Amino acid sequence: MVDTKDYYRILGVALYATENEIKSAYRKMAKKYHPDAHPGDRECERKFREINEAYGVLGDPSKRKRYDAENNRSKTRDSRPEVNYQNIYNRFNNMFGFQGNMGDMAQDGRTEQRDKNPLDTTEIFERFMGIKR
Repeated sequence: MVDTKDYYRILGVALYATENEIKSAYRKMAKKYHPDAHPGDRECERKFREINEAYGVLGDPSKRKRYDAENNRSKTRDSRPEVNYQNIYNRFNNMFGFQGNMGDMAQDGRTEQRDKNPLDTTEIFERFMGIKR
């Protein structure tokens, strides 16, 4: 039987959240809805049980993997967005209203620089993004 509860939504975490992110979200929510903090409040008790149930599944890697597979979530969780650095580079340069000078590729694979554009942001962009060449 497929579980219809969305444990990720209950804990307020992304499908690709790390174990530490899940644990942190659980602790924060458990503290917020703990029955001792809200004596006699049935809604908080219900929410607290739901949070514990969600963490019982998502906090255990094997149960989480099974839950994801049963609910067709594994592909989404395992595929973080791809970063297209060339697209970021182009947008970065376009912010300043010009195209930067990336240089031409030489036969041996080294980059030959043409006359350097004084407004070229290649070095700034690479330092900002942590790209080492």
